[in-house]
Amino acid sequence: MQKPTNKILGFFAKLGLGLLVFFMSILFIATLPYAFYTNIYDFPERKPFSGKSWQNPYQFLQMSDTEVWKKSNFHGHTKAWGQFTDGHSDHEVFDSVYRSLGYHSVGISNYQFIDSTFNQKPGYVPCYEHGYNIWKRHHVCIGANSVTWLDFIFGQSIHHKQTMLDRMKPTVDVLAIAHPKFRGSFDAEDFKYLSNYDCIEVLNHYRISDIQWDSALSAGYPAWIVGDDDTHNAKADGETGVCWTMIHAPGKANRKELTQSLKHGRAFGVTGKRGQVGIYPFQYSIEADSILRIAVSDTAKNIEVIGQNGKLMQSDTNVLSTRYTFRDSDTYIRVKIYSDSSILWMNPIMRGDGKSNIQPTIHTIQTFAYRGAWFTGYAIIGLIIFRLKRSKK
Repeated sequence: MQKPTNKILGFFAKLGLGLLVFFMSILFIATLPYAFYTNIYDFPERKPFSGKSWQNPYQFLQMSDTEVWKKSNFHGHTKAWGQFTDGHSDHEVFDSVYRSLGYHSVGISNYQFIDSTFNQKPGYVPCYEHGYNIWKRHHVCIGANSVTWLDFIFGQSIHHKQTMLDRMKPTVDVLAIAHPKFRGSFDAEDFKYLSNYDCIEVLNHYRISDIQWDSALSAGYPAWIVGDDDTHNAKADGETGVCWTMIHAPGKANRKELTQSLKHGRAFGVTGKRGQVGIYPFQYSIEADSILRIAVSDTAKNIEVIGQNGKLMQSDTNVLSTRYTFRDSDTYIRVKIYSDSSILWMNPIMRGDGKSNIQPTIHTIQTFAYRGAWFTGYAIIGLIIFRLKRSKK
């Protein structure tokens, strides 16, 4: 009877040794990041925000002057990489369309490339979209100093996702997790553990990822909102001027001012049409650590107050102002303001200092064992190929 090992070797021999070596070489190169760079983490249990005081990113802002709010889009694609990637607009057309809609910061974020074509224009912030893996686990790198080329192109566990965040964070001013609901690239469960990022791209013309946002906030992680079109055709109404970020940045609003405001939550997201903001928040303040007062520039169709786990806490219709009295069970509060033409998605107010002091740590032994398993696999494949070569002689 033929041994099982000889049967396997015979099967591979029929495929052709040259073809086998070629495919194994491609697979080897594509999986090297798993073997060399994966970290295995200990993820401590997170707890909701707590404390008697509240952290309000809008508390001391002058909000009634609408000129202080800078309309921004940091995620959009033009023709790039020899038109291999999906971008239909020239740079000039892209910039012209967004400028005509009143945008201050127009981000061209092609894959793995920082575009500096319009670096002399007001509001320029270098950015790019990171990611070439098959499951669209991407990141919007805002205020990027360099491109991170590492990626895990096949499957990604929570450990690979955290590895990528730790890898990219030092290279950017603001790190945002892109369109987490798109293709289920980041599950809501992931946000109970992930750390070392600044924002979640909650608003994107492909998907709205508020469930993922509430998951992070409910776990006590201070994630701020970013709204981006992620347009691939600047002339397409359905994907241009439909999701954007309004950033509180008085004056010239350069890169530093814009990114600092994003990092500290001094912004809000908007969904609408043609970049038109139908309503503005004029007051958003906490009084006596117990009452949130909200006033808007025009009558709001609805103002929703949302709390822990995305629960609707209060809803007021056809109002110019409203108030919400905090409950003992509230850990964070975020608000949606509806007008006839747009929805404002306000950043959260959080108990305590609004910071997350619980960070995952690298488990050295498990990391070594994980990487070692990959190299053991490489050695076994190499041994099979070596034996096939010998059997050919």
